[in-house]
Amino acid sequence: MEIASNIVFNVGLLFIMMIPGIIINKCKLADGAFGKGISNLVLYVAQPALIFLAYLKEYSYTVLINSLVVLLLSVIAHGIFCLALLFFRKTTEDRQRMLRFATIFSNAAFMGIPLITAVLGAEYTIYASIYNITFNMFLWTLGVHICTAGNTLDDGTVLKSEASPKKALLHPVTIAAALGLVFFFLPIHSYVPEIIDKSLNMVANLVAPLSMLVLGLRIAEIDLKGATRVKKNEGTDAKNADCNTPKTPSFFADINLYVFIGLRHFIMPALVIGAIALLKLVGLPIDSEITTVVVIMASAPAASSAAMFAEKYDCDAAYVSKLVAFSTIISIASMPLMSMLASLV
Repeated sequence: MEIASNIVFNVGLLFIMMIPGIIINKCKLADGAFGKGISNLVLYVAQPALIFLAYLKEYSYTVLINSLVVLLLSVIAHGIFCLALLFFRKTTEDRQRMLRFATIFSNAAFMGIPLITAVLGAEYTIYASIYNITFNMFLWTLGVHICTAGNTLDDGTVLKSEASPKKALLHPVTIAAALGLVFFFLPIHSYVPEIIDKSLNMVANLVAPLSMLVLGLRIAEIDLKGATRVKKNEGTDAKNADCNTPKTPSFFADINLYVFIGLRHFIMPALVIGAIALLKLVGLPIDSEITTVVVIMASAPAASSAAMFAEKYDCDAAYVSKLVAFSTIISIASMPLMSMLASLV
């Protein structure tokens, strides 16, 4: 229960870090490009630095075994998340795509990694990076396929699947992990100059505050009362829309929102915890810290990339932004709850 209480404290701490982003947004001290620039700084610079540093240690057989266990668990977790493909049939095509996307993909990078660093220590980001490799493989294959295959853009263009495993392999987090593995397996980590090590540490320390700043910006810009839009290719006159087209109720009146919250925040993480319990019963060596890492990553709110993909592929970005923001708020309570449940395993 000590880890669970620590998670409660640090989730609250991370939430407080969101407040500056909310204030900046509400006071109109930054334009729309500000949040995107900070996101890129975190994803392409700070997180890779944090992950690379986690590998700068003496080779350990235990770390190697734990890494393989996390890899297995991360694949199982995403397999469980894929059950979302069976849900959200009674809604518009855009929402169906993005509800499934947001249920499958958690905000492991922005919410998971800072929380793991705070709760367990920076050395455990080595396992978070392994989980993120699996996440990125699913994101750039299944995730992109969900958003693109057969999707009709506002200009009438019908997309083919743009799934790209290459993008996952070339992601900065994957490259940082691969480079870190070289330093981990070879006795060269001690040759990293002190000035480089300290510089990387300073950059890595930006992950938590900047990640939360971006989430604060995103939460502040959400208008939960906003109306949904109609795609351009569906016509500007709603009366001419196909009578068979599913209706799009207001945000809080949409039953799909509550199905999504139930799946993303409670049912899916609980199934992951159940899978870990079963694997322990059959003798797989899974220590409590590894369980905590996987559960934190699996129970994180909907991925912020859902809003980015929705914007890129004309999948009702306004609705998805609300979804991500509401999911982030719910996670303040759900992540500690799932961690407490995991502590019983």
